[in-house]
Amino acid sequence: MSRGERIRRYRKMKGLTQKSLAEKIGLAESAVRNYELGLRDPSQETLAALSEALGVPMSALDDYELSSAREALEALFRLEDAFGLKPVDGETLALDPKAEGAQKLSAALAAWRGALDELEAGEMTQDEYERWRATFE
Repeated sequence: MSRGERIRRYRKMKGLTQKSLAEKIGLAESAVRNYELGLRDPSQETLAALSEALGVPMSALDDYELSSAREALEALFRLEDAFGLKPVDGETLALDPKAEGAQKLSAALAAWRGALDELEAGEMTQDEYERWRATFE
């Protein structure tokens, strides 16, 4: 999902129009429209304002387009470097508990699993789950 698509998604989840979001961040409505359409990229300052107005961390607005297995593998290599995530077999990944940051990632993964369990049990709506994903820190 592109940055513009994320901005649109979080804006709608917050119940804002392009105009009202633009007013909150001190820009023209056309600027928000151009960001959402991917015609322009917001500056770091504007990203910070969008993040605050939408109630999501700036990282939720980052653009991580993965369109190939190689790109996904590169992301996994970075997770290996940062958290000790490694393949167990062709489909399963595991954390090296001795790796720096592994405990924090393990706790985050457990929280994610818990949210998915709530979604699957009907205890959380899809919109609530999307909000959880956007605001988890």
